[in-house]
Amino acid sequence: MKIVDIDTIMINSPGRKWTIVRVHTDEGLMGLGEATYSNKEPVVCAAVEHMKQELIGCDPARIEYLWYYLFRQSSLSGIWRMSGPVWMSALSGIDQALWDIKGKVAGMPVVELLGGVFRDQVEVYTHFGGSTPEAAAAHAQRLTELGFRALKGGMGSDSDDQFDPYVETGDPRQTAARFEAVRQAVGPDVKLFIDCHGRLTVSGCIRLARILEPFDLYAFEDPVPPDDLSAYPKVRHAINIPVMGSERLNTRSQFRQLLDLDGVDIAQPDLMYAGGITEVRKIAAIADTYHVPISPHNTKGPVGIAAATHLMASIPNAAPMELVTGIDWRDEIITEPLRIEAGCILLPQGPGWGIELDMDGVEKHRWRLGDPR
Repeated sequence: MKIVDIDTIMINSPGRKWTIVRVHTDEGLMGLGEATYSNKEPVVCAAVEHMKQELIGCDPARIEYLWYYLFRQSSLSGIWRMSGPVWMSALSGIDQALWDIKGKVAGMPVVELLGGVFRDQVEVYTHFGGSTPEAAAAHAQRLTELGFRALKGGMGSDSDDQFDPYVETGDPRQTAARFEAVRQAVGPDVKLFIDCHGRLTVSGCIRLARILEPFDLYAFEDPVPPDDLSAYPKVRHAINIPVMGSERLNTRSQFRQLLDLDGVDIAQPDLMYAGGITEVRKIAAIADTYHVPISPHNTKGPVGIAAATHLMASIPNAAPMELVTGIDWRDEIITEPLRIEAGCILLPQGPGWGIELDMDGVEKHRWRLGDPR
């Protein structure tokens, strides 16, 4: 079997556009991956097109070899490893599609190729919002009524939009008021996360975390920018909320450095940013040696969700995985809907990822360069 073509499709989802990668073979099998990268989708598509020239005629079964070839040795990378975020997203999408093909050739779900089923469903968390404590509490309560047992909120609209960590526009007391109201609304058994989007200084993180500690948060996500990984342990050792990060790291070496620094309680690779199944399963294995679970950053479309579910179903060190809700038509682009029950996503059945594209739904929701966002 040989690769004969690779193409991309962008879906007009809110904000970031889901970027689906398709790897076609001369035997008619097609593999699906996802390479969504926030607001840089056309650049990622160009990177996939650029990589394609290196892969035409290659055997899609040689996943590890092709991953290393693209990352280290191809004429595209030369002496420079392609570890930049756009390149890694393109590589991630291709890698996932190759795993999908391998599963289809074997007639097995990908989870079976990753060592078998450790769990047949993966706990997920979703997001609550609301500009006031009352609104946040009401939204969180509605989500728990839908079965979710883990929820994440931000610091508040002003703080979430602030790009300068040295200018504190949010009031930690207002953030605390929102989380206090949410905790009272959902009770003690729901896991609560806060996402700081890497927007704070070390001292700002410590100040915020200490005022939040009475509300028993499950995780304090991306407290500081990942530019200087040594900032993470400074925060972690000063607060009593588990620290989670970072979706913006691209390789296992970066995660190993963060773990060596004792910087996180939960590692948070993104399957679409950090090299796909081939690299993230290694990140999970490294994290396991530090007794650290992983919780994939997973804000993408159904192809990426399915791929992440297969990975999380195969590993021992799984924390709740992110899942974006509220896009009512998400399952229109696939032939079988993703199944979410009691706050868990059930492992898709069937060969490969267990999902296929519904091309009528794809065309209905397709986004092309030049279309309005």
